[in-house]
Amino acid sequence: MGPLDASWHLLNFLAPPLWVALILVGLSKGLVWRRLLAAASWRRLWAECALLGLMGQIVALLWLGAEGRLAAYALWLGLLSLPLAWRLVRAA
Repeated sequence: MGPLDASWHLLNFLAPPLWVALILVGLSKGLVWRRLLAAASWRRLWAECALLGLMGQIVALLWLGAEGRLAAYALWLGLLSLPLAWRLVRAA
């Protein structure tokens, strides 16, 4: 595998949690819980969600040995939604 292939694989590994975090924060801060999440900045929420999502994907890869399993998606989606859930519980 050459460097171009390796960088392409790395980008494809990192893209799902980053984009899902962006969509999740955009929907929750922009549409669903606008007033409850008003104090939190978009960047900070996205960074927290994306970081935990990436950590979940890395842990799932190390734990399960393969990317793309249903348990791996469940783990990183669960971790990805933790910062929003934490802020919503504190705000309510």
